[in-house]
Amino acid sequence: MLSVRNANAGFAVIERIRGKLNVDTDTKRDSGFTLVEVMIAMLIGTVGLLGTLAVQQTITTASKSANDTAIAMRLASQKLDELSSRSTDTQASDALFGLKKMVTDWSGWWPHVSGNSVPEYVNAEGVCLCAVDGTPQVPTSADFGTYRWRRQWKVLDPNAVGQPYVISVIVSYYNDAGTTKTTRLDLERRKTTW
Repeated sequence: MLSVRNANAGFAVIERIRGKLNVDTDTKRDSGFTLVEVMIAMLIGTVGLLGTLAVQQTITTASKSANDTAIAMRLASQKLDELSSRSTDTQASDALFGLKKMVTDWSGWWPHVSGNSVPEYVNAEGVCLCAVDGTPQVPTSADFGTYRWRRQWKVLDPNAVGQPYVISVIVSYYNDAGTTKTTRLDLERRKTTW
């Protein structure tokens, strides 16, 4: 019996030692990460951050483009409203002050200087860069960021009784990539009594 008891005690000691080794090994293994695991986690995190930055840059670019387009539409609409408000009651007064005078004075794109069509450079509020005498000026490199919208307009008259004027306004600008973007608005304006 003594030998069986010693044998059982021996197995118990061996099991305790094995248990301690297994417990110590598992504890040591669970207490940290290997270098490979850390590097893979950093790689995954970096890819995720780069994707987020790319999306953010795309959203910022789209927002700037939408803002520039909205400004161009507002500037075109502003000039269209200004031209459309030139209403006159008679054909004679229209020839002196209204849209007909614009058609007979110059058939090309307005504004014009010495027979040449020259765009009007305006800022986002619609203020024109003009000389003292009112003629449009080309912005210098220092002014180009502010006066980057070019606006021109044209009035077409079919010269037929009862036919409307057609007012066209074009606003062009350069986006951040250097590409020219153009917005055009057209309006038919009926003649009042003729």
